Amino acid sequence: MARSKRLWQVDAFTADRYRGNPCAVFFDADDLSTDEMQQVAQEMNLSETVFLCPPTTADADYRARIFTPRSELPFAGHPTISAAYCVWNSMRNAGIGPLPDVLRQECLAGIVPVEITPGDAGEKYTMTQVAPSFRSFDLSRAEVAAMLGCGADDLVDPALDAASTGIWWMFARCTTPEVVAHLAPDMTAIAALSAETGITGLAAWSVGATQPGVDVKLRCFAPAEGVPEDPVTGSANGCLASLIARDSVLGSTPVSYVAEQGVEMGRAGLISVHVPAIGAGPKIGGQVVRVMVGDLTL
Repeated sequence: MARSKRLWQVDAFTADRYRGNPCAVFFDADDLSTDEMQQVAQEMNLSETVFLCPPTTADADYRARIFTPRSELPFAGHPTISAAYCVWNSMRNAGIGPLPDVLRQECLAGIVPVEITPGDAGEKYTMTQVAPSFRSFDLSRAEVAAMLGCGADDLVDPALDAASTGIWWMFARCTTPEVVAHLAPDMTAIAALSAETGITGLAAWSVGATQPGVDVKLRCFAPAEGVPEDPVTGSANGCLASLIARDSVLGSTPVSYVAEQGVEMGRAGLISVHVPAIGAGPKIGGQVVRVMVGDLTL
């Protein structure tokens, strides 16, 4: 006998539908097997799909299992604020109150608190990611430039850096936002580097951005996970924020700024960033908008 699962599809890190990063969030998913979740994520064919389950600890309000089309992730950013949006708004729709100011999400990386701040333009969802870890690489600018499809002089040393605030990303800093915008990445080479290092993907970034009033520009490539380019990536922005704070790129901590991503994909999103101190877990926030309600037949 066929089963069905209720889902909301939302766009994260934007207040405008069909911008930001789309995410499918399934409710009451604890009776699905891991194989079924992976199959559904492949069917949805989004960068990530979230399955909401009861928590396994009293320290959490719910548990989120997060899947790319190819694998389960211990943590991801836009699925985290997407899940919080769906949980908080389903509570509001059911007349449950008072609504919490903070939701505590359990995932494979641990407990991630998400603060909800109501506003005239809608709620803002801000996650506090785990404290960062860092990793360095011995790759030349020429080697990294070949992967990104730019010139060696378009990159700033170190050619490649890496950080994790729950999931690992590699980073290459470009000299200008125009360089970031015109990259022509070699997905095969990036996928091979990801497989070799066990790191999710490669992000290119710059100080300065395309949109006015924005401080940092970012693009993220994760072909090894079946995501050639991710529209707006909360985990990578958290990792990058930790690197920016560590290296005092935008001044000493505390540091706050706004980043953009997804412009070249026609899915521009904005990410608010705050790092209270070097080595502290970054706070990454944005808005979420619902675009679809439905049921998936299993």
